[in-house]
Amino acid sequence: MKKWIGTTLALALSALSFGQASLYLAGRAIADQGISLRPWGSGSIAESDEVALEGTKSIRISTRNFFQGGRMMYANPVDWESAFGDQNNLLLIQFQVAGSAPAGGNTNPAGGRGGDDDQTPPLAGSGGGGRQGAGGVGLGNNNLSGENQGAAGGTVAATGPTIRNLRLVITTTDDKKSEIYLPISTGSSAGQRGWRTVGVPLQAIRGLSASNKKVKEVAISADSVGTFFIGEMKILNDSTPIYGQANHTDLNLALGDEIEFIGRGSGGASVLRYSWDFDSNDGIQTDAEGQSVRRRFRKAGTYTVTLTISDVYGLKKPHTTTIKVVVNP
Repeated sequence: MKKWIGTTLALALSALSFGQASLYLAGRAIADQGISLRPWGSGSIAESDEVALEGTKSIRISTRNFFQGGRMMYANPVDWESAFGDQNNLLLIQFQVAGSAPAGGNTNPAGGRGGDDDQTPPLAGSGGGGRQGAGGVGLGNNNLSGENQGAAGGTVAATGPTIRNLRLVITTTDDKKSEIYLPISTGSSAGQRGWRTVGVPLQAIRGLSASNKKVKEVAISADSVGTFFIGEMKILNDSTPIYGQANHTDLNLALGDEIEFIGRGSGGASVLRYSWDFDSNDGIQTDAEGQSVRRRFRKAGTYTVTLTISDVYGLKKPHTTTIKVVVNP
């Protein structure tokens, strides 16, 4: 399963990219890209040689909250007007949270309990990291730990809240601002050195459609004290369809048995939502949400459980799969 999902993501990342519309390319110094860096509030930002996605440099950002981080200024505005017209074009960010384990840390399935079939309302699963801020529903909680800067310029492991969400505020040359909140738990592993990727369709960035789409500044912060590195920020065309499956096909249960349902999906760089319907007789509805949910069947009968995997931004066709459940008296 992991190999299949990784292969799909690799295909997405090898798709056509738009270098001229990218915000920061790996392997090149910021001076060569016409980028200057300035602090935002009491945050800090600087070119760093501590880690690198490619070459020897990355951008290190220390943040305290959503209003303190770093600003990237562009000598030559980055034109997104052409790229914005295709709903498959997205901003792909490759990042690493300081102190995170190789391959992005420990990943735990998320979601919560689905309700019993006689419960009103059923309990909806939810993931960690405040994913609702980016329009999605929790898939998981990747335990990526931030770091605080030490007094002598080193780093110490964070003891307070960890970074869960990134915030980008984009300013265009007509002085209009657009923004997006990105839960880092939606990121996929980009290798074995702690780098992860997260993508957002350009058309899903709030306020961008009303601007002239010529980017002159990007401010970046996070939701808590911590440090992270930006390895690359580029425009990529990702038309990879959504596909997935559940951990069960057919089930034969005794009355009152509780069962865990787990969905696994892929959709290129898309952020996915997992919705579950436990009885198709009343139509396909959302009885629970989350990548992993639990359900107890308290009435005998035959049920069709439907898993719907969708793009949280609604730009791709959802994928559905079903499970036949027989509950014996």
